[in-house]
Amino acid sequence: MTGRVHVDERGRKRHVGGRKRPTQTRESHPHLFRGLRALTLPPAPDFDNMVAAQAALSDILGNDLLGDCTAAGAAHIIESATADAGAPVVLSRDQTVGFYSLSTGYNPADPSTDQGGDEITVCQTWRDKGFDGKGAHAIAGWAAFTDAQLADPAFVKSVAWLFPLYFGIELATSWTNVSDGGTWDVGEAPNPNDGHCVVGLAGNSKGIVVDTWGMRVTITYAAIAQFCASAAGGNLFAILTPELIDKAKGKAPNGFDYAQLLADFEEMGGNAPPAPPPPPPAPGSPATLANAQAAVAAAIGAGDALQTRQQAIDAANAGLSALTGWPS
Repeated sequence: MTGRVHVDERGRKRHVGGRKRPTQTRESHPHLFRGLRALTLPPAPDFDNMVAAQAALSDILGNDLLGDCTAAGAAHIIESATADAGAPVVLSRDQTVGFYSLSTGYNPADPSTDQGGDEITVCQTWRDKGFDGKGAHAIAGWAAFTDAQLADPAFVKSVAWLFPLYFGIELATSWTNVSDGGTWDVGEAPNPNDGHCVVGLAGNSKGIVVDTWGMRVTITYAAIAQFCASAAGGNLFAILTPELIDKAKGKAPNGFDYAQLLADFEEMGGNAPPAPPPPPPAPGSPATLANAQAAVAAAIGAGDALQTRQQAIDAANAGLSALTGWPS
């Protein structure tokens, strides 16, 4: 077993050290760390996407004894997202351990294979095979925060309002003693032996509220900037599914650049739902910017998944030339 089982002052067990640093880095595999580069996000209100699924989120899903925090985090994102959509799914410990096995090679019959997981490999498995290995609850992709974005509390909060956050961090030693409703803040260095995965599902002026070991804990924005930074071996991802993207469009209809998100999404290997086309211009009327963006997105999307810059330019021009009302 990797990591250790910590027993808090009330005798409750919690596994620490189940999150491993990914072998892939921003430098070695930049395509795995693409982010929401050009989105203009609206200011986020205080929000709480945990309430509807609170009973399910309180289940530790094996992370009291196993290093399956990356799988438990994925399960809790599914539970929160489906509850928020009005069709709640509650996942069991066995289902979560099954995904832990799928994404890390853990064999319940061999305790030595309990070696934890890293967020990149887990997200790739989740995207490509789903939570059950058959495509159920598959994500369409993820977006990484840059160090500069991590240092911008308003940006972090806005993204968390739109999409659940998936943290891969190394905890400060004292953080393992946190109680329900507690706070993780700066003041200590990350402990490389205490890797952990948590998910952010609520936010306020103080920080992002994460689900960990069945508890609600606030990680301050200052702590996010420190512990998720590349220098600290951390990562923070926004998890993207077609359902959540559609909901995000409804939350931010005037400040949400869907075409840019779609482009970022496809570069990460995701399968974003197509942007709903705007109504065509009336005969004799000039095409709108929305018409042009839709035409360009459709033309590029109809091409190969990997295109050269010139191929993309040619496809965009072809899409515009076929658009009624676009000046030639």
